[in-house]
Amino acid sequence: MLRPLAAIALLALAASGCQEYAEPTLTPGQKKKVEAHLLAEAPTPQYPVGAVIENQVELIGYDIDKTSATPGEKVSITYYIEVLAEKPEDNKIFVHFQGRKNDPKAWMNLDHHPIEGLQPLRKMKKGQVIKDVQTFKIREDFPGGPAKIYWGLWRGNYRLKVDNADAETVTVDKEGRVVLATVQIKGKPGQPGKSGAADKPARKRLPMARGAKLAEGEAITIDGKLDEPVWGRAIATAAWTSPDGKARPVPETAAKFAWTPTHLYIGVESKDDDVWSTFTERDSNTWEQEVIEVFIDADGDKKDYLELQVTPANVIFDARFERHRSDLAKARAWNMQGFETAVVVDGTLNQRDDTDKGYVVEMAIPVDQVPGAKAPLAHGFTWRINLFRWDAPKDGRQRAAAFSPPIVGDFHALDRFGRLRFMDPALSQKLQGRPLIQPRTLKLDPKKADLRLPGNPAAPIAPAAPASSAPPPEAPAGK
Repeated sequence: MLRPLAAIALLALAASGCQEYAEPTLTPGQKKKVEAHLLAEAPTPQYPVGAVIENQVELIGYDIDKTSATPGEKVSITYYIEVLAEKPEDNKIFVHFQGRKNDPKAWMNLDHHPIEGLQPLRKMKKGQVIKDVQTFKIREDFPGGPAKIYWGLWRGNYRLKVDNADAETVTVDKEGRVVLATVQIKGKPGQPGKSGAADKPARKRLPMARGAKLAEGEAITIDGKLDEPVWGRAIATAAWTSPDGKARPVPETAAKFAWTPTHLYIGVESKDDDVWSTFTERDSNTWEQEVIEVFIDADGDKKDYLELQVTPANVIFDARFERHRSDLAKARAWNMQGFETAVVVDGTLNQRDDTDKGYVVEMAIPVDQVPGAKAPLAHGFTWRINLFRWDAPKDGRQRAAAFSPPIVGDFHALDRFGRLRFMDPALSQKLQGRPLIQPRTLKLDPKKADLRLPGNPAAPIAPAAPASSAPPPEAPAGK
């Protein structure tokens, strides 16, 4: 016979629908807090990660308020998490703050459920994105030296595995933990343990862009207007930065990506108060003036890659390199079949004495023309890709902006290419029935100028500039 207390426990379990855990009852204030952390638009984290954990969640990336602190000081880190599973398991987030190995003082366990325990992952729906803010105080006796933040999921006695541990932006240690930020703790190193100086600094994260799949029946007209519904759903990249990785002003530029099984579509928005380009012939030295550049190494093998360029006058340069900076003449002799581009200028092209607002470049790239690309494209595919913009203002020297800064003076730095992940909203929605982001606010006027030239015939637009046979000057001093 059951003891009375055991019988009461069984009755309570039955009355609760046989739940294996007690669900928290939230106050109105706590409900508002949870709602505020379910994102209304796709995040652009300070540090993209993209770690997929057994198809349960993806750690999109994180922000951190400081990378240097003293014992007793608070550190705040924000994780951006997307739910991938239809019915998530009762997984818990584990976070380890660890400094010197084998030193118990250099260790803090920060396991938790999201939003201060108010929103367990098991209660979330597929496609939801949550902003999980965790603030912790470094213990007073934490020894000096570098301390890393490790992240992952566990269930019971089982640590979930990282599905894409070989991805460029994902770093996983020997214990199966995703390695995030390094915080330098000020103070004297503790004992015992190995010297913290031997730890390698966290490597600079490479950005990851996401392409939105066109829905059934949707199509894109290559006209430079970016007015199709898919462009409103697409996630824009963060504003591009200086190619040398330094915090310096660059021309304001961002890109969006869309796709079908047969084509990649790219839309680049550029603010520019003086839009100009005098090249008229295909495969001119377009990098010498103003231009948008796209590099594609689809399979990431660091060879057999593409360089595609489109000027504000809709003149293209297309080249296929067999290896890093292989013969330029041979590379530019190749022409991409079915490559379509269009440009809309908000202002007046090549009128140097007025003030323009900018221009938009739109392009369609056939997948079967991209070396190393699997066809047809499908949800979850990832390409290595980079984008640049050259701007040449009338009152200054030429300057550049980069999607993924190469750091070194070489735009062909293949190991610094970012990633483009192809996403199908039907399989992995960012939001439930709402657009991912509002269209960017560049607000170019499509009536100003429409330089649509499908297939890019060499149509004269302005007087040609003198040609040069010199190699691309894409490694200026300090870039």
